[in-house]
Amino acid sequence: MFRRIDTVFLRVRNLEKAIDWYTRELGLTLRWKQPGLACLNLGETPLTLMEVAEGFVPVTEAPFNFYAPDIEAAHRRLKEAGAVVDDEITDEPGVRWFSFTDPDGNRLEVCWWPES
Repeated sequence: MFRRIDTVFLRVRNLEKAIDWYTRELGLTLRWKQPGLACLNLGETPLTLMEVAEGFVPVTEAPFNFYAPDIEAAHRRLKEAGAVVDDEITDEPGVRWFSFTDPDGNRLEVCWWPES
């Protein structure tokens, strides 16, 4: 019935600022934009930012993980970008991960596991 998750939605306070940060600091590219929404290219599943100006509440549990083939480089890059990043990368059997927050305070996670 389904082939994939078509898009992931993330609420942000200010769409223009969020587009700037996600494209500049995470290297995502803009697919399309309309009032209150912007879709960013991120592999097979795009990330759609939704502007919520009033009553915005950042997510405190990561709604998804970014996969990074070089998790140490991603960890360093996010720190350089000014994101609030876990001090350490967590190592668990078969997976390594850490969390960070975007400028709106949304908690997001990055993971790595050995690809076969």
